[in-house]
Amino acid sequence: MINKGVKKLLVKLTLLVLPFILWPVLEATVFPIDLFTFRIWETISVNKMKVMSGPFYPNQHMIMEEEGELAPHTPYATKRKVEWYTDAYGYRNRDTEYDILLIGDSNITGAKLSQEETLAEVLERQLNKDVYSFAPATMNRFLATDRFTQDPPELVIVSSIERRIPELPAVGANGFNSKVRNFTGDLINSSPLLTKLFITFDRISKLGLYHRTLANIERSFGKKEYISYNNEFFIEGEIANRDFSEEEIQQMANVLESYKNALAERNIQFLFMPIPNKENIYYKMLPSQKKPDFLPRLLKELRKRNINVVDTQTDFEKLHQQDKIALYPIDDAHWNNVAVEVAAGLLAEQIKENSNTTQSDKSHFVNYKE
Repeated sequence: MINKGVKKLLVKLTLLVLPFILWPVLEATVFPIDLFTFRIWETISVNKMKVMSGPFYPNQHMIMEEEGELAPHTPYATKRKVEWYTDAYGYRNRDTEYDILLIGDSNITGAKLSQEETLAEVLERQLNKDVYSFAPATMNRFLATDRFTQDPPELVIVSSIERRIPELPAVGANGFNSKVRNFTGDLINSSPLLTKLFITFDRISKLGLYHRTLANIERSFGKKEYISYNNEFFIEGEIANRDFSEEEIQQMANVLESYKNALAERNIQFLFMPIPNKENIYYKMLPSQKKPDFLPRLLKELRKRNINVVDTQTDFEKLHQQDKIALYPIDDAHWNNVAVEVAAGLLAEQIKENSNTTQSDKSHFVNYKE
């Protein structure tokens, strides 16, 4: 038998631990979902429940005054009111309709942008077609998703921030996990009860107060470092404009060519649009003032391989260097609404040009047959 002393100790330990167990549950079930977050991204992003179909909680609508990711809760933060919608699959869309699919990272999702400012919605207005934001996601997630196999889009646009292009996975990489997630995601989405249950468990795992407090302590003791030049904040600084070997360029081009080929097998058109790093366009603010040549070299190689590409760097450089127009928030590494408008215009122009070329080729083919 357990003696009274041990029992008292167990009771005391239980009472000591109980608040730490109950608090995360209260965070997830009682308190407002955005109580300890500074962006909608952190508020509704999937943390531990990676078996859900999308990167965010499905069927959400939120409005929040956000701060940039590089200096939140500091005097350097710039606040901006944004609105978000997520669809039934947990992606940032008002609905699930699509003619064109956008695959990409957080820039495509639209960090620190309101819903109507996201690339998908801006491009949709310009083309008068349904454009779907499948982001953040990869080509392999797309290829493993049943709804796109059953009803393929006309065109897939793959976009990536410059610093993540070397990490783009080749076709087939992590394919098994993508297929598993497609199955479990559909299962969870089929039941509102299951969806709510998984969202609740995920919210518990976030430990919002703990992480918020830890970040505040790190800032108070100067442990939180910031990369800042000329009152602008950067995510990588000088290293962002590093050099790449010809072998590395060829390897990246091989990966992107594998995307084109995989889509061609499914009669889907492919278009690649890189997004320059903030350090790329603002290179004159960095200590070295070194102008990077990575994207021009990569695009040149892709054009050699007859891969359709959109060059955003040239227009971004002109707007920032000559016209002094800001294309990135001061406290964030993602592009702003002005940059999105420019990119959407370039995409729309390229898509229309490709469409006209295709129609012309078909016309010549018909005339030849006749």
